[in-house]
Amino acid sequence: MSKRVELSGYNLNNCCALSVKRDLYTLNLLCVIVSHKFSKEVLGGALTSALAHWPNRFESPAANLDLPLQPAPYTPLDDGATLAVIFCWVKDAQQRPHLVHVSYTPAAGSTPGDNSDAVEGFKREFFPGTMTLNIHPQLHDKRVPFTVIMPDVGTMRLGADAVEYRISCPSSGLEVDLRLTNRVPWSSHDPLYGPMGFISRISALLPLNWHVYSTASVASGTFSHGGKTRQVTGIAHVEKNWGTSFPPGWIWSQSFGSTKDLSAKSLALAGGEALPWVQAYLVGYRSSKVKWDFQPPFTMAIGPLSPFMCIVRDSVSGIVNLTVQTMARKLVIKMSAPCDSFMGFAAPLADGHQPMFAFESFVGRTKVEAWERRWPWQTWKLIEEGEC
Repeated sequence: MSKRVELSGYNLNNCCALSVKRDLYTLNLLCVIVSHKFSKEVLGGALTSALAHWPNRFESPAANLDLPLQPAPYTPLDDGATLAVIFCWVKDAQQRPHLVHVSYTPAAGSTPGDNSDAVEGFKREFFPGTMTLNIHPQLHDKRVPFTVIMPDVGTMRLGADAVEYRISCPSSGLEVDLRLTNRVPWSSHDPLYGPMGFISRISALLPLNWHVYSTASVASGTFSHGGKTRQVTGIAHVEKNWGTSFPPGWIWSQSFGSTKDLSAKSLALAGGEALPWVQAYLVGYRSSKVKWDFQPPFTMAIGPLSPFMCIVRDSVSGIVNLTVQTMARKLVIKMSAPCDSFMGFAAPLADGHQPMFAFESFVGRTKVEAWERRWPWQTWKLIEEGEC
């Protein structure tokens, strides 16, 4: 079985222009990515992770929302293929303010001739002129359910027990019915706690924020395209972003160790150029042995000064290596994917969504090493390593 990785990023020239302009705008992105494996597994596990790729750097187009909880789910299915569904909007945009994206990437190495009944890979993007957002009563655990309605395209609903997507576009031959349940929150102690931790207290001052609603949820449903239908089963990652702008440089990655076990390994990270000359990252790694979070100031670099973090980006080779540590914990993350596997996506900019501006791939690998020590002067001890 081949591991799968999702990579995403902006066009370099446009993003540089955006970083100079720095207009205040709000972006809203909701996406679901489902990878499934029905074939026999050799290595075991599954991977759905995302990096951002530019010609000269890596960067990821995270989404912006200002709802209390606006999820963007990423879900690996059971045979290594990936279904991606994105709901996105930009406030006060002059053109294409709303986006619904649906794409399906078959498992690596598969070909349409392998199975005449198999759904072939596709990408569909819709730009509805209007959008309706319905906020529902707050739950006892302070979560706020809501429903997003994109007329003539579909809906997304976050409820007490599930996140649901319904998309129906007969003219495109596309139908999606997806349900995510059995949510595993970032923290078992607080259903609203996320990777930002204490930094969330100053979220109003930050240009971009990130929250992981679920590190793993059970995905089920069906989708149809080109007159063919397939079942969807897998594990989903659900997240949101909100704020006023994207940073000029950004990396996002998410991966699973299995598409069947909610307690298996998972990795989620996001970061990049938070301010001029300032790099900052948020990282969360979950396994049977550790549940680690890394946040600034340990995951920061000011100019060349970065005593607790090291990042190496090679977009020509499709590689990102990130090492983050505290005094007692260290995580070494190695991510890679073929550069020719990127798919063009519409990206949210200040004046609306620009087609073929972001690029994503769902083929790649992530390897993680977890190290620890009791005292700063001691030698690091490897406690876990392997693919995630």
